[in-house]
Amino acid sequence: MYFYASLFAALIVTLVVVSKVAKMLLAKRYSMEWILLASLVGAAFAAVAYVLVSTFVKGVEPMAMLILSISVMFIASSVAFKFINKMSWSGAVTTNVASIAVGLIAVTAAVVLNGKSFNETLATVNMTVIDKVSMAQNVAEDIKDGEMSLQSFEESAGEELVDENGEEVLAKDSMEESFTDGLEPKITENQLIPPAALQEIKKREKKVYIEPKYRVISVGSIHSVVGKPIRVLKRNGKVIAGSLKKINGSDAYVAQRMSTGVATTPISIATIRKLEVYR
Repeated sequence: MYFYASLFAALIVTLVVVSKVAKMLLAKRYSMEWILLASLVGAAFAAVAYVLVSTFVKGVEPMAMLILSISVMFIASSVAFKFINKMSWSGAVTTNVASIAVGLIAVTAAVVLNGKSFNETLATVNMTVIDKVSMAQNVAEDIKDGEMSLQSFEESAGEELVDENGEEVLAKDSMEESFTDGLEPKITENQLIPPAALQEIKKREKKVYIEPKYRVISVGSIHSVVGKPIRVLKRNGKVIAGSLKKINGSDAYVAQRMSTGVATTPISIATIRKLEVYR
């Protein structure tokens, strides 16, 4: 109980001293609550920076890696003092240094005054921090591995392979076949189509093909078949077949293919006995 009270007293002393330092460095927010907020946010930024560096920076010598990690963590924690306490960059760096130094001195004094071993206490804190950082690092590596796996899958899906017959096939198809060989259920194309669209497709498949032929229509609807092939039976018994070009007044103009070319014949609509359209 006394040990935790001593640590709390060390925290208060650190906040008071760092608050005075921030005030001397012309910080706009130098009260203890702002210093505490900046310290907590700075510690979070430093932890995130360390995880990112440890995860994405590989192949660096241990000493260089240590210097890089400390530098990135210090810069990240200084950013919190810069923007939260509203001070210059030089003031933020100085305040950050004072916070670290005063905090270490106060915590060391609290540990020693309570008869605790500073090395054992530091080792315990260090192990706790390492466990938390390792957990966060593992999560970041899993996310990175998942992104790399997705990227490699997308790249392999577009690659072309050659089968034993010399024909090109997509790697994507082979991967899909490997899924069907295992326990994964095979998904058909119809299962991916919305039910309404699937019903429409089935209706079209059931539709019976009707062979086009000449069909009788009323003479009054002759305007609706302009441009289509027609066959006209006149009242005098003469049959004229051709393409209906236009209707001009009471006459229908039918284009007929002759041996010498195409001839357009006007036919009086009143003389039409039977009208057929080819469809």
